[in-house]
Amino acid sequence: MNTVLHIWDSLVKSNTFNFIVMLLILGWIVKKFAIKDSLEGLKNSVINSIEKAKEEKENALTELQKAEKSVENLEEEITSRIESAKQHAENVAENILSKTEEKIKQIEDNIQRTVEAEEKTISAKLASKTAKASAELAKNHIKSMLKAHPELHKKYIDQSIEELG
Repeated sequence: MNTVLHIWDSLVKSNTFNFIVMLLILGWIVKKFAIKDSLEGLKNSVINSIEKAKEEKENALTELQKAEKSVENLEEEITSRIESAKQHAENVAENILSKTEEKIKQIEDNIQRTVEAEEKTISAKLASKTAKASAELAKNHIKSMLKAHPELHKKYIDQSIEELG
């Protein structure tokens, strides 16, 4: 049992343990913000929007063919509708692409700011815990040295008195 406690104590005081804890915290942060899912959802939204624009273009071309059959002598009107449908599809596609790129940039910026903030927070917490652990370890070391060598305790008291006098 003593060996297990000694191993546990060594593990807790090691940098490896602190590093593993930090990695677990970073992993939790990445999962919590579901960065991959957000980007995948945005990607699917863009794909759906582009497919919708293609369907609109195809629908416009179908309407054009129906118009040609019903009114064959209105060639200028048909040409006008074709151009309008093409222009509309291109405008919709360009608009969707532009908005998507803006959203992706905003999401990337937000992710970067969030990650940087979390890194600073974790770093500060880790530094604080390390400082506390170091101070506690030094205190325990001094106490054990004084218990093991009582003459040191008397020596340090005498030195302090001499420095005061």
